[in-house]
Formats: sequence, structure tokens, C-alpha cells
Amino acid sequence: MAKAPPFDGLTADASLERAARTILPALLDAVLAETPAVLHGDDVRATHDMRVAIRRLRTALDTFGDELSRKPLRKYAYATRRIGRRLGRVRDADVHLAVLRGALGGATANEAAGAGYAIERLLARRRQALSEFAVELSQFDRDGLTALLDHGADTP
Repeated sequence: MAKAPPFDGLTADASLERAARTILPALLDAVLAETPAVLHGDDVRATHDMRVAIRRLRTALDTFGDELSRKPLRKYAYATRRIGRRLGRVRDADVHLAVLRGALGGATANEAAGAGYAIERLLARRRQALSEFAVELSQFDRDGLTALLDHGADTP
């Protein structure tokens, strides 16, 4: 199971700005830490863990939304949602592949042939989804979070 990152230096009396500056970078680091294993292509656990980390980041962006500048926040949140959707397609293929591979154990020869064909199609779909995810991730503005935090709260 994906563990939440530690939020070093965060205390209960920290301001929302301080909390955002501590939590958001740690969550982004947790997302990016899974990148090599996901892009390597065969670690389904890393794919799952990265999706969990992305959801945590998106939730935190929503939580701190009133503390951060709205326009840059919307842009960054949208980009985060896009990489999550792309990775979701990879994860969906992983789940379907696990089910089909599990069904092969008790399959007849005809069923095994059909399941084998479905597995090959799903593997091709997964490779395509992983490729699309890699492109989306390469365009993801990792420094956008820093800019968002540097811009700070909206001024009235």
C-alpha cells in the first residue's frame, strides 16, 4: 500500500501557507518517486502507488485552494488530473490483465486461446497507454508547484 510521505517540520499550529509549503512539495515528490518504476513498464504496484500519490496531491491542492492563487492553481490541478487520467488507463489494463491471467488456470484449450488473444490485445493497449502517459508526464510542469507556492495567497 502506498504510504503518505512524512511532512517534516509541520506542527499543529502552522499557518495554512506553511502547511501548503510543507505538504504539497512532499506529495509531489511522492508522485515523482514512482516515475522510474512506472515508466520501466512492468511494476504494477508502482503504477497503483503513483495513482494514489496523484490523488493525494489533487486532494491537497483542493484543500489549500483558498490559500493559493486561483488561476495558477486551476492550471496545475488540471495538469495533475490529466496525468492521473493517463496513468489510470495503464492501471485499468493491469487490473484486466490480472483477471485474465488468473482465469487461464482453469481454462479449456478454446478458452485459453481466447484469453491469450485478449491478453495480447490488452498488453498492446497497456503499452500505448503507458506511452501516452510518458508523453503527458514529460509535459507536466514540475516547477509549476514551486511557482504556485511562490506566488502565495491571492491578495484582495
